[in-house]
Formats: sequence, structure tokens, C-alpha cells
Amino acid sequence: SILSAQPDTVKMVNPAEVAEINTYFQNRMAESKKIWATRGKDARVAAAAARLAQPASWRQLSGIPLMIHEVKHVGNRPFMVGFAVCAVGALWIQTKFTDEMREESLYWSTF
Repeated sequence: SILSAQPDTVKMVNPAEVAEINTYFQNRMAESKKIWATRGKDARVAAAAARLAQPASWRQLSGIPLMIHEVKHVGNRPFMVGFAVCAVGALWIQTKFTDEMREESLYWSTF
């Protein structure tokens, strides 16, 4: 126990544990000060200015630039290969679709 049975003597933990505890609380205080610095209107304005100074993230992309970014992404390669195969297959089938086939088709004959 930290306190002994005798009221006059107090046992302390060894110096290594004291240093570890002090380091822990100093790190906690530094982390708290960092969090406190990010609060308030001035901090939000500063954070927005810092974001504008950085290059645009993929989250700010839209439309064609976003699609190009996704096509280039390594994780999407299997999907893109499948998409390309389907697109080429559909294009090939469309080129083989003649006017005679269109006239005989139940779907196309209604239009």
C-alpha cells in the first residue's frame, strides 16, 4: 500500500514510476491544450484557411475528375476491367444489331 500503518511514515512509489506518471500527465495536458486550441471561431477560420491552402482532396472532386480519379485507383482495377469488358461487349452487340433484327424484335417494333 502507499501509506503504511504508521502515520509518521509514507511510502512512495519508486522514482521510475513517478517519472512515468508525470510523463503520462504531461502528455495528457499537451493533448488537452491541442484540443482546446482547435475550438472557437478563430480556430475554425484558421482551419478553413489551412484547408484552402492545401491541394484539393478527392472529396472535393465531382463529375469527370472524380470518375478519372476512381478509375486510376488501384483498388478499383478489377471493377474497371469488368466494366470495360461489359462496355466493349455491349458496343459489339450493338454494332451487330441490324435493321432486320430491329423489325423482328418485339421491343423495337413498338417504337
